[in-house]
Amino acid sequence: MENLKGEIIRENEDDIVIHLNHICKSGKIFYKDNLDSKDICLMDFINTDIIKFKDPKPENRTFYKVVSGDEEITLAERIVPLKNFSNFRDLGGYETKDGRNVKWGLFYRSEDLSNLKGEDLKYFESLGIKYVLDYRSSDEVLKNPDVEVKSVKNINISGMNLSGNDNLDMTTYVEGILSGNKIDINPEELLKQGYKNMPLDNPAYKELFKLFKDPKNTAILQHCTAGKDRTGVGAALILLALNVDEETVIKDYLESNDNREGLNKKIMEACKDYIKDEKTKQMIEGILGVKESFIKASLNSIKEKYRTYEEYFETEYDLGKEALNKLRDTYLN
Repeated sequence: MENLKGEIIRENEDDIVIHLNHICKSGKIFYKDNLDSKDICLMDFINTDIIKFKDPKPENRTFYKVVSGDEEITLAERIVPLKNFSNFRDLGGYETKDGRNVKWGLFYRSEDLSNLKGEDLKYFESLGIKYVLDYRSSDEVLKNPDVEVKSVKNINISGMNLSGNDNLDMTTYVEGILSGNKIDINPEELLKQGYKNMPLDNPAYKELFKLFKDPKNTAILQHCTAGKDRTGVGAALILLALNVDEETVIKDYLESNDNREGLNKKIMEACKDYIKDEKTKQMIEGILGVKESFIKASLNSIKEKYRTYEEYFETEYDLGKEALNKLRDTYLN
């Protein structure tokens, strides 16, 4: 029988479902609302692979442990259930090439934090985030500054750098397309070129791995405006460093399309009077979403310059094999 695995799905604000990969004759569910706190028994279950229950602490982040016989797994929600966010995620739970799993609650990714307020702010404070890496340009930050959170250090370094702290600004290109201005280059091609450049000699990701090297710095949140491009590459690099395979890395990257589907539809609806043809529509959709070809441009850029990802991490971030393996032992279970 395959080793016990599971996934958590939130049905609504109160109800949670755990789906296991096989039926367990009996077992227990434990929970805790802090990585360092003790497990509390939530319930027993028998002869099932689907376990439904009420969220025991809906006001904050909760981690669960499923124990059945001599097997146990730790689970948490992939999508952090904040009301004003659509793409706030935990990178935990992914399986590595050697059969281990990324620990939950250490590495988060999201859109910008300008809408962090009320219940969302209280929930955010329960995540134990120590550092926020903001990959936006100075102009983006000025327009929509992150809400300041006590005891959280915010570091702003452009993730798709042109000069100073400026970015390739896709918003400007969208506005230009809608206004009928002639665009000399397809914004999607420009974005793909940005993806090729991002993983190489990037001050933002050097700062990310400076934090990554010391487990005392976790939990770490990285974000940009939509949490899909600059953040998508940063998240991919963390997962690759932790020995997660490319297929899983790409899958995590593409989840932004599902998470932002509703929001992107609203944006397209708001723009419909300005979209004059199918070509314009496709160009805007291409910028609002993510494509496998984008992240592959980043991955291929690394592989064209370096023989292995290990060589990449050692050269770009001074993270040698021994140090990397030690960090994997810390960040994986």
